[in-house]
Amino acid sequence: MSIRSIAYNRHIHILDVLKEQGMVRVEDLSRDLGVSGVTIRRDLDYLNSKGLLLRTHGGANMAPARKDILQESEFNEKGTVNVPEKERIGARCADLIQTNDIVFLNSGSTAIFFLQALAGRKVKVITNNAAAIQSSLDPKVEVMYLGGEYREQSRSFVGEFALNTIRDIYSHYTVLGTNGISTERGITTTVYQECAINQAMIDNTHGKVIVIADHTKLGRVSNFVSAPLNVIDILVTDTLCPPEFREELESRGISVFLA
Repeated sequence: MSIRSIAYNRHIHILDVLKEQGMVRVEDLSRDLGVSGVTIRRDLDYLNSKGLLLRTHGGANMAPARKDILQESEFNEKGTVNVPEKERIGARCADLIQTNDIVFLNSGSTAIFFLQALAGRKVKVITNNAAAIQSSLDPKVEVMYLGGEYREQSRSFVGEFALNTIRDIYSHYTVLGTNGISTERGITTTVYQECAINQAMIDNTHGKVIVIADHTKLGRVSNFVSAPLNVIDILVTDTLCPPEFREELESRGISVFLA
């Protein structure tokens, strides 16, 4: 296991304990994780710099919720919002994919509409989107599920197993749904574990990185940064995209397709 992966696992443990208890102590974390206090303090300082906790003397508290930050919602709830827009976005994005392409696809409801829109195309999709298992898909579309730790709220697979699988595959495209995309913060998500999945997909893509997001996600920011704007090649959104937002992205070299 790489040093980066070990640190990632510690961060997940720290955030899980914070969610359960509301606070953590360096001494307790050092004992539970079998690492030095210096290492734990470095982890806490890093997570504090990302706004994921509030550093205190000898430990940390849970960061207070911010009203301007999007919070995670249930997958079923997301799947019933802006359905016509998501269908059009999925279809427009599918038009960019060629026969025999290999595509990384992350979790989210818009990703499901894209996957269904691939009907009739002979392509391979590698995804952590567990919701796709229950979707009606064309047999020509070969889907490989990453596996790993299952999150019910996001219907997704995360964790080291999923990450290691991604790192052994190279794709032609990465297609990413997102909770928010802004010119200041880039792509953001409500789920910390999804950041590593999204970044691994981007890192192992030879071709273009495509973001699929309806107009309600534009200019919005969620808790965790998945990737900066400069790694995005294409945004596929709907016709309610604000013209000034489109112009700003295009000025940064990002193609914007309206569906």
